[in-house]
Amino acid sequence: MPKCKSCKAEYTRLRPLQRACSPACAMALVSAAKAKKAAAGHRQAKAKAKTRSQWIKEAQAAFNAWVRARDSHQPCISCQRPASDNCQWHAGHYLSTGARPNLRFEADNVHKQCAQCNTHLSGNLINYRLGLIDRIGLGRVLELEQDHAPRKYTIQELESIKTACKAATRSIKNA
Repeated sequence: MPKCKSCKAEYTRLRPLQRACSPACAMALVSAAKAKKAAAGHRQAKAKAKTRSQWIKEAQAAFNAWVRARDSHQPCISCQRPASDNCQWHAGHYLSTGARPNLRFEADNVHKQCAQCNTHLSGNLINYRLGLIDRIGLGRVLELEQDHAPRKYTIQELESIKTACKAATRSIKNA
């Protein structure tokens, strides 16, 4: 005997495609389907209404989470505080997003940094540069410092950065 999709009671099927035991349950199924469709439309409308700055903020949050996951076993790039230390970790930019917005999503420019260095010591830049040279080499640091190419990310690019970073973070955490 089939079970009603709405109330889960068993019933005798009168028609081949019947999914509900009564007209009341059939109406409940229809209204649930309409509500689900309306919620999907609402999500799409909400995504369309987002401003570029909201997309940047969301993409930056996903990118920062990826950086923290990527560097989870590394010490602080500035002060070499060990990864096992129980403190708050940030994704610190070597060249800040205010000064160099074109390097906002550049992986070489962002590394795990303790809250003390990033917030209270304004990035601890001298030690950050030394740690960066140790990690990626002087040549790449110089390329990073000389990169002034303007980049204006489109909403589609920001959305793809966000989804790619979320997927990469998930795969790192599940590995």
